[in-house]
Parts: sequence; C-alpha cells; structure tokens
Amino acid sequence: MNNVIKHSEADTLDIQLTKDEEGINAMIEDNGKGFDASSLERFEGIGLKNIKSRVGYLKGSVDFSSTPGSGTLVAIHIPL
Repeated sequence: MNNVIKHSEADTLDIQLTKDEEGINAMIEDNGKGFDASSLERFEGIGLKNIKSRVGYLKGSVDFSSTPGSGTLVAIHIPL
C-alpha cells in the first residue's frame, strides 16, 4: 500500500485476501499511472525488493502486472 500511496498517483486501491487449502493469496490493484513491468529491474527500489524478499522468505511467489497508464496488479501466493 505504501508504494501505491508514494508512487502510483492512484485514486483507487483494491485489496483482496483469500485463503484456500493451497495457501494464502493477496491481490493488490490500483488505477494509477503504472509502469513497464517488462523492465522491472529498472524500477526495483527498496519497496519492490522488500516485497520480493518477504514473499521469498515465506517460499511464496509474487507477480507484478502493469503497463504505463493503466495501473498495477500485484498477485502474491504464500503456500501453506
């Protein structure tokens, strides 16, 4: 949420948290300015590195989906 507030210029933020037999899933989506997710390395500030590090520590996965001008979707899965 901090990244959305600081960087996205979004006016809407949706957060969905679910649990099933496989694990916990979080989806964070905003309608902000987005970025080119195909060159994610260029945008890897401390916020994105922290997300990837924390999810990795829990043996989970994180996917960033974004394009300039169309917001960002972050999907996180933590296995149980």
